[in-house]
Amino acid sequence: MNLIRNNLNITFLKDLFRRYYFSRSNSISVPSEIQKREFGYMHFDYTMVRHLSYSNRGELIATLVKDTPLDVFCSNATYKFPANSLESKGWEGADLIFDLDLKDLNMSCTSDHSYYVCNQCSTCYENSVTVCSSCSDRNLSCVSIPCLKCMNALRDETEQLIELLKIDFGISEKNIETYFSGNAGFHIHIIDSPFNDLDSIARSDIIDYLSGNGLLPESIGVRKSKNDFYIKFPKSGISFGWRKRIATDLGINSLSISKFAKIVETSGGYNKFKGELDKRARNLGVLVDPQVTRDVHRIFRLPGTINGKSSLIKARSTDIDTFKPYESACVLEDEEVFVKSKLPLKVSLKGRHFRIRNSIERLPAYAAAYLISKRLADIVR
Repeated sequence: MNLIRNNLNITFLKDLFRRYYFSRSNSISVPSEIQKREFGYMHFDYTMVRHLSYSNRGELIATLVKDTPLDVFCSNATYKFPANSLESKGWEGADLIFDLDLKDLNMSCTSDHSYYVCNQCSTCYENSVTVCSSCSDRNLSCVSIPCLKCMNALRDETEQLIELLKIDFGISEKNIETYFSGNAGFHIHIIDSPFNDLDSIARSDIIDYLSGNGLLPESIGVRKSKNDFYIKFPKSGISFGWRKRIATDLGINSLSISKFAKIVETSGGYNKFKGELDKRARNLGVLVDPQVTRDVHRIFRLPGTINGKSSLIKARSTDIDTFKPYESACVLEDEEVFVKSKLPLKVSLKGRHFRIRNSIERLPAYAAAYLISKRLADIVR
């Protein structure tokens, strides 16, 4: 969690956020059956308000302008009584949502654009430290300014998930909504689908399938025997789903019995091949946050609202191949302000490239807000 303690920073961000919610409220995507959704938001002092309900879009927007929260959330579930406590809400169903986060990809370049901020005194470091040299506190957060390589990898992972959902689950493209989270991830919302009635256990099964978890050698045609193994392809063939995915990766088809047997033998037999199969499945599967998908009472960032960790919005992507998150999601104003950067930094926003020195800089408000939200700079008055 980012802890923005500087009062000048908070005043600056709240003013920008309020102006956005007042002048660009049509950018906020209100979910279907709004009166059945639970809403929540986080204040700039990091207190959380939940179990809110709104009858219509106007009520919601009025709250955002009046209270100007740091972050805004909405339930994936619909309830009979959304403002009640969890036990008495009357759950009716929940949209199926997937969260892909850059941190789960373990990119090799992450350390090149990661910084460490003391949660006590906000001192920043270019390299990982365990103790703050300014205040001796050990509570530090890692913040990142993702590079193009990172975002391309995240885009590829998102595209792979969408293809799996369409091909293996038969979900229509019109029922798949893709959003940039506003920081370093993508959210996939499945709307108006029979998946809404699934409980947490069934949603966990979907995650296992998408990640290739628990794939057995028998499913691809490797049978255990007294002599270790033999090959017998399933009657339904290996031309769909995970069978096709693994077969393609191995370079085999339904006629490749001898070739497949040689592959299994070379890998060390049935048990060793099982390990190899697990490894291939992990590489071919999709890395999504399992907690997010299986939670049927979760509140998610509301599309079109500002992400308090970046001052970018959660933005809809209708064509992920051409979508540019750090342009489309960067919507705050252009007026120039002065900030004091805590470190030398490079950042690209709205098609502009900023090379920032460890000094007072004049930047557009949207760039200043981005750096302040990440606690890498302070506003100067």
